[in-house]
Amino acid sequence: MPSDTPPPFKRHDPTAWTRTLAYRDRAVLPYDGAAYPIAATLMLDATVYIDAQRPGRLPAEIAARIATAPLLHSAVALAELAADLGMLDPGHPNTPVVRTAIEATLHRIAPERVVAPSAEAWAEGAVIAGTLARTQALARGDRRKLLNDALIFLTAWEANAVLISRNKNDIDLLLRFRPDVQVLLYDVG
Repeated sequence: MPSDTPPPFKRHDPTAWTRTLAYRDRAVLPYDGAAYPIAATLMLDATVYIDAQRPGRLPAEIAARIATAPLLHSAVALAELAADLGMLDPGHPNTPVVRTAIEATLHRIAPERVVAPSAEAWAEGAVIAGTLARTQALARGDRRKLLNDALIFLTAWEANAVLISRNKNDIDLLLRFRPDVQVLLYDVG
């Protein structure tokens, strides 16, 4: 890291963020797929893997892009899916179907297409998530989820990939800190 570049934990001054951020209108958020070249490398948020399991849930434009574009997979998003395997209730009648779907998704992903956040992304993501946890008065469970979202978000930036997500609220907040991250949001069908 060049000496004139601040360390990741110093890129954002938490003391500059003192008010709760209002969520912005959908019209100002990145929902327009035409903003990115059709061949742009994509990274998928955990929401995409979940929505892809249900026919018709992903918008046709998003499904078509995922089917044809180069894909990278966030180690953090895959860890969220893998954690779901452990959290499933073995006694619930839907568990075998859900488990099979998650395992099939994880099995299909080539290890060389998995990207992990760097130490810098961890530090920057932690500062952003901590700041937002305070300003948004997030519950303890939501704080960890936001840290994961920040890590996925910053990993996409590090990989120069467009992050695909339906997580409008967290992405809206994260873009306040890093508007340079390429994101394509979608709504479920």
